[in-house]
Amino acid sequence: MQKSTTQKIIRYTILVSILLLTVILGRLHSYIKLFPAIDAFCPFGGLESLFTVIRYDAFLKRIALSSMILFGAVVLTALLFRRSFCGNICPLGFLQEISARIGMKILGKRFYLPSRLDRIMRFIKFLVLVVVLGGTWLTLSLIFRPMDPWAAFHHIGSEELFSSYFIGFIILIASLIGSFFLDRVFCKYVCPMGAFLAPVSKIGLYSIKNDREKCTSCGKCDSVCSMNVSISDSEVIKSGECISCMECFAVCPEAALSVTPLKSRDRKLKPSLLIFFTLLIFVVVIGITTVTKQFVWKAPTGLPPRTERLLWGPQRLKGDNTFEDVVTIFRINPAFIMQEWEISEEDFTLPLSELQKDPDSVQEFIEELYEEAGLDPRKIYAGGACGGH
Repeated sequence: MQKSTTQKIIRYTILVSILLLTVILGRLHSYIKLFPAIDAFCPFGGLESLFTVIRYDAFLKRIALSSMILFGAVVLTALLFRRSFCGNICPLGFLQEISARIGMKILGKRFYLPSRLDRIMRFIKFLVLVVVLGGTWLTLSLIFRPMDPWAAFHHIGSEELFSSYFIGFIILIASLIGSFFLDRVFCKYVCPMGAFLAPVSKIGLYSIKNDREKCTSCGKCDSVCSMNVSISDSEVIKSGECISCMECFAVCPEAALSVTPLKSRDRKLKPSLLIFFTLLIFVVVIGITTVTKQFVWKAPTGLPPRTERLLWGPQRLKGDNTFEDVVTIFRINPAFIMQEWEISEEDFTLPLSELQKDPDSVQEFIEELYEEAGLDPRKIYAGGACGGH
């Protein structure tokens, strides 16, 4: 019981943390274009742009190198721990899982499609993958972006939601409502990333094995599997649908399940360690590429820090700022500034403190000008994509 509790704590801590991080990154982008769109942190963008990188040595528009790096981390994870990314990292999958748990609490049971219909519908995601990649590579444009529920999630509250991302928003709502009854509907039937990972994960090093001598076929493992994989009937879980969430381990009363390499039964891996190592792969990959300046968390501006902070708005003005900074960021006519503040052209490079000009007064001056023009100085750099799929 203690082991399963530790496993759940590790898994949900990771999932909640990643969801919060992505929400923060998405909000930062909506506030100021200094930060990339959340799509730049989605590994599917790397797969979408793979053809153009190989063929033209260039990214698709809005694709960032970070997408390719994350795509590489996902593939590495699949080769080791199968679809552990889907079960232990992906925030869209976690949103569906939250919906499913709420549904379970309210309805008291899970619902299942008839097995024949379920098998047929699982092929839809492979068709989606082929159409999306084929269309993207033929048109050299991101045809899936308007339909992407993850992109739509991060545009909730923006003016673009019902114009550019309306289809994606409908798919998002349908996925969450569907998951309330069936659990991970998008993952099972639509997700193109899941379709790509399903065959790759089949050659994953570690797999779940069921000790038939210990197993009593109680079916508890089957009942908690969000992907409806048949676990109790199998000796080795070979299905590409398994997302390595390890929830089946937490309910097995006989400890019949283990995580071992395909050709060995001796080197067992604790399920909590599999989840932890999945996160570690991403931390190491992102950490190394961040240090080497390949993984970019915000767009480079080439501006000094004192000037760059004004991209957040005039409220960030301080005594070390200059009127030259004000002109650079807020694009106010220098002649008007010289007249208003009684300074010379040479004074533009001097700090406000040296000119004995109060930053708060300069802030009010900027805000009044923008208000007269019907603009908000805090939103002049808001929105705009700096990368993404």
